[in-house]
Amino acid sequence: MESEETFKSTLINCLMQQISEIEVLTSIYNEDSIILTDANALKDIKDFVENRIPYTPNHLDFTFNLVIDGLKLEISVNLPSLYPEEEPDMYIRCNQLNRQQESALNSDLTNYIKNNHLGEQCLYTAFSWVQENIDQYKNKLNEVTSPLSSAVSGTCKFSRLWIYSHHIYNKKKREEIVKMAREYNLTGFCLSGKPGVICIEGLETDCQEWWKIIKSMSWKKIVIRKTETFNITERSLNQKFKNFEEIHVDMSNFSKYLEAFGLTQVFNELFGLNNINTQHY
Repeated sequence: MESEETFKSTLINCLMQQISEIEVLTSIYNEDSIILTDANALKDIKDFVENRIPYTPNHLDFTFNLVIDGLKLEISVNLPSLYPEEEPDMYIRCNQLNRQQESALNSDLTNYIKNNHLGEQCLYTAFSWVQENIDQYKNKLNEVTSPLSSAVSGTCKFSRLWIYSHHIYNKKKREEIVKMAREYNLTGFCLSGKPGVICIEGLETDCQEWWKIIKSMSWKKIVIRKTETFNITERSLNQKFKNFEEIHVDMSNFSKYLEAFGLTQVFNELFGLNNINTQHY
């Protein structure tokens, strides 16, 4: 009982800091720059803090629109319930940057947050870092080929990756996961929520290129739990999915979902009971 009270006290303290930080950001930037994914989220958090509702509110999820020297940046932010004790989940999209520039920017922002976040409010600091450093990403040379024209060298393989994440909540990340899978002609699914699970299958080289982009995003934890590789001539026999989709099911129904595709044995491997080829990022 004491531990529950301690957790609730910690949670309320964190949520109060989130409210305060959003109010400060709104006073610094144009109010229209901050768009809440759920318009009622901030009100629910305030009600919870003031003990007007009994349930824990949803995570605070918002988009911060920033224009720097003509570059229009869309910064998607998801705050864990225990932020600022836990790191914020941030992802930047900019149509005026190419894929390499955008990936480098997100990777460096992730590292900056990990190296400088000390359990204190850091959104303004992170936004300021982006404003101060964006020029170097505009000037990066594009050294990466288009995903739709990536060369396949050597023996072509068909691959399936099973990826486990601590959570997948961020709307923009979820959109990017689906978008990039379709650009690389990959099939599979993304199970959003906590935990999050992604399965992708397709040409081995395309899976690897997709993974390079996705792992560069800010993640609390993301690992490849299992890698399956087949001869390309056996693709029709081993491909389980016809397209790539986002799914929303609980763990019981997720097990049934996998069973429907003849993938029952993967469930235990995904949740650490039988780790295979695990790669941490």
